Amino acid sequence: MEKDNNTKIIDAFFEYDLRVKKLLNDIIPKQDDFYDEDSKTKYADKVALDLKKMELYMDRMFLLYNIPKDIIVLFEEKIGKLNEDIGSEKFYMLLNEGCSNTLKYVHDNITDMRVEFVDSIQKGFIGYYIFFGKDVLSPITINEFLHYIHSYVINNEKFYFNTEIIRTTKKDKDDWKGITLRGKSNDLGNELYENIIDSEVNSACIDIINLDKKVLIMARDLGHAAVIEADLEKEDIFVRYHFPKNNNMEMTSKLKGINVNRDEFAIGNFQTTREDFARDVCSLMKGIPTDFDRVNKRVHF
Repeated sequence: MEKDNNTKIIDAFFEYDLRVKKLLNDIIPKQDDFYDEDSKTKYADKVALDLKKMELYMDRMFLLYNIPKDIIVLFEEKIGKLNEDIGSEKFYMLLNEGCSNTLKYVHDNITDMRVEFVDSIQKGFIGYYIFFGKDVLSPITINEFLHYIHSYVINNEKFYFNTEIIRTTKKDKDDWKGITLRGKSNDLGNELYENIIDSEVNSACIDIINLDKKVLIMARDLGHAAVIEADLEKEDIFVRYHFPKNNNMEMTSKLKGINVNRDEFAIGNFQTTREDFARDVCSLMKGIPTDFDRVNKRVHF
């Protein structure tokens, strides 16, 4: 993959990702969809169309990055079965049973994610990890397939390294240590890059991918390899983060927006503004425990 084209590819990937998420929300049935025969038919037609769109967008995501072939085969089997179901008399019988039974079908096959599946993603898709993807459960629902693809990409350090460099503290192109701003140059990205340098975050390698609507950060050593993902919407910015190695649960409990604080990993999110974004992210990164903060030493990688 040529670095010159990679920022456009990343933009396309996240645009398709967002479109599928919107379709997953749109496909959930409402009581109004069962008002009469006409409304049920319209809902069935909408589901069939939404599935076709999901298939198109996810196929494009498969093409953009080297997703494992066995996952692609599983997805093709799943989407094929769903398309067959929706076009059959069986689905119309389900619609006649009412909203709750139809909702269960949609949850079980399209929109839900199993807790154990999400846990396996957190434990298996880890940056700088020789066993990347080990023991990750196979996805079952469409939402699980989307989560698999998204996590497979953003937790892979090669995804960051293959993005064109804007600015870097590295002295040599072969030096793996340093802070690097990648993607698109703008005020927000440059402010974040400079603030991270000034904050002296305890990470040997930090890669920032700055886009028009998203910022991604992978920071080595912070919880082994912390990943921070920010979605930009006008003045508000929604930040999600996770790290796969929780060395100090007491430190982690003090992180802004923390909502999963376990021995194995931690997950959090919070909302901020463009004005406070760089400061809040730097504060978050400085608070994530490293190996030096380890309490009650556990088996680690």
